[in-house]
Amino acid sequence: MSDSDMVAARLGYQHARELAARDAGHRAELERLLLLCADTLDDFDRLLGDGPERDAEAYRRGVRRIAERFETALRGEGLEPIGVTGERADPATHHVVEVRPSASAKEDEVVQVLQRGYGHDGRVLRAARVVVAVADGERAGGSGRLTGNDTEGEQE
Repeated sequence: MSDSDMVAARLGYQHARELAARDAGHRAELERLLLLCADTLDDFDRLLGDGPERDAEAYRRGVRRIAERFETALRGEGLEPIGVTGERADPATHHVVEVRPSASAKEDEVVQVLQRGYGHDGRVLRAARVVVAVADGERAGGSGRLTGNDTEGEQE
């Protein structure tokens, strides 16, 4: 075996070890996140075991508490919720599914969040599905100013 063959073999072996270590790290991270989800499932199992029949308000509080703990845990992992009523719609982070005339809200202001969006590490994983305001008297869906999602193609 030549020296260049030995160097290539060593590099191949080193690369394989690094790849195996990276895969093991990904697997460990995935297992940690799955256990976080399993803890949440356990919370739901306990809550469902009691059922809403005993005390409906306590049941709602329990569901709310589980949701808050789960959201806190996911935020700790870097999940960033997107979509808040009152903010300006942004085509990069919002999918406008409806526009409504409004005398009180500003143009392109989010007046209702139908489904929160989520981001991670500066990337949008899912855009928020929102309803935004247009000037009172303006036709819904036709201004072309709201997002790049408009399909009617009207220009100002």
